[in-house]
Amino acid sequence: MEIQNPDYKYYKQLAGTWKSADGTCVVTLTETVGINMEYGGAVLDGYYGVLPTGPLMAFNPQGMMGMMGMSGSSGDMGFQRDPNEDIQLKLGDRSLKKGDQILYNIDFAWHDTEDRLHFDLSDVTTGGKTNVILYRESKSSAAAETAGSKEGEVQCECGQFFSGKFCPNCGKQRKDNSTFTCSCGYNGPVSNFCPECGKPRIAATPAAVTQPAVQEISVDNKASEPGAGWTCSRCGAKLQTGETCTECGAEIKKEMLFSISSYKTTNPPQYDSIIVWKFSDTRLILQQNESFRFIPATIIEPAMEIIRENEIDKWEEYKGHISGSIGMGGSLSVSYWDGEKMAGTSTDYMAGAAGAYYDLAALFTAAREG
Repeated sequence: MEIQNPDYKYYKQLAGTWKSADGTCVVTLTETVGINMEYGGAVLDGYYGVLPTGPLMAFNPQGMMGMMGMSGSSGDMGFQRDPNEDIQLKLGDRSLKKGDQILYNIDFAWHDTEDRLHFDLSDVTTGGKTNVILYRESKSSAAAETAGSKEGEVQCECGQFFSGKFCPNCGKQRKDNSTFTCSCGYNGPVSNFCPECGKPRIAATPAAVTQPAVQEISVDNKASEPGAGWTCSRCGAKLQTGETCTECGAEIKKEMLFSISSYKTTNPPQYDSIIVWKFSDTRLILQQNESFRFIPATIIEPAMEIIRENEIDKWEEYKGHISGSIGMGGSLSVSYWDGEKMAGTSTDYMAGAAGAYYDLAALFTAAREG
């Protein structure tokens, strides 16, 4: 028997309200292909399609391109954006507007195997790129009781089910009533069967109930630790690079000074970025993609000189013009802290942004390797 709408199961899977951890972005998806998104004072109200992804797209993107033919947007090309991606969202409208003004464009939208939504956004004014991760809003009590939780998960006070140390919805630390230790070595939340080997749970000894699991750090993990990071103001944990402290869940406050990024419309698209953050009066933190390093604060003035030489500080005078210097091939973006906000532009609006990008990239790279 032919299924009239084989993709309906994906719309049903995605339907619901999704929110970012800080609550600044809210997305509602319906089973009837409707999407409503609010971010940064801008709104999108339209429709979406789905494109399930899998090994074919991960390892044979050219073959998938041949199947799909020509596409009007890099977001619909059929390649996997991330190894954990399982569904791409094809948006009828990619613009987030405040009234008639477009504030952000959605470059790519997808869902991952950990049940999170990802939206890659471009700031129309500055050209800056942002990746927003959204988590499914907690289900109602009745729905939660029906669906239950996966093995090893707990339900937070806010209603979110999760298996990690901190709730991805509100940031609160996990609270387990008890743990048990299996003969296979598993130590974790109590369940009827061991989630590692499947053996029935045997009543744990008091020592096993109260003793926390021991985590061994391998040599490989040590080698992959960041070379720089913030110090948590609440608990003093060092080398923190996320939005919240991995030890106590406190917010890690960051001050961005410079940001440069490149985007190429290849298959798959290529992204690269360098962000410079303030750490202290004498040191800064340079973030290149997922790598963090300390650099001296003495690069601030040379960087600002590059901004002025390439007239990036006059970006408002150029924002009504299209340079076409890179065009459909991609774009280069430069942003800086002007004392009140992050400001800047891209090669879509200023040809000079390319010179600033390459000069800043050379300056930051030299500081990183020095």
